[in-house]
Amino acid sequence: FAIDDNNNAPTFEPDLIRAIFKHIWARKAQERERNEMENTRPKTVGAGTSKKNRPTSSNANALKLSCELLRIFITGSVQRASTIAEAEGGTKIEATHLERILPQLLLDF
Repeated sequence: FAIDDNNNAPTFEPDLIRAIFKHIWARKAQERERNEMENTRPKTVGAGTSKKNRPTSSNANALKLSCELLRIFITGSVQRASTIAEAEGGTKIEATHLERILPQLLLDF
C-alpha cells in the first residue's frame, strides 16, 4: 500500500499493478501461442498487426483507476466480512467470513 497524494487513503502502488498486469498479459500471450501451435490450420490475418505481435501496455490514468477500483473492492470486502464477524460475536475476520461474502463479491462484478 501507498498513501495517495489527493486523499491520503492507502492505495496500491501503480508499479505493482502494472507488474501484475504484465504477468497476466504474458501468460495470455503464451496460451495464445500454444493454442495456435496446436491448431495447425493456417489462419488468415486481416490488415494490421496480429494480437500476438502487438505489445500490450497501459497508461498512467488506467493504472490509477485500477488501483482505486482494487482499493474500493478490498475495503468493501473487509467491511462486509467484519459485519459478519461482529454478528457472530467475533473480533477477527476469518476465512469463513470471507467465504460467506464471496457470492456478494462475485455479484459486484
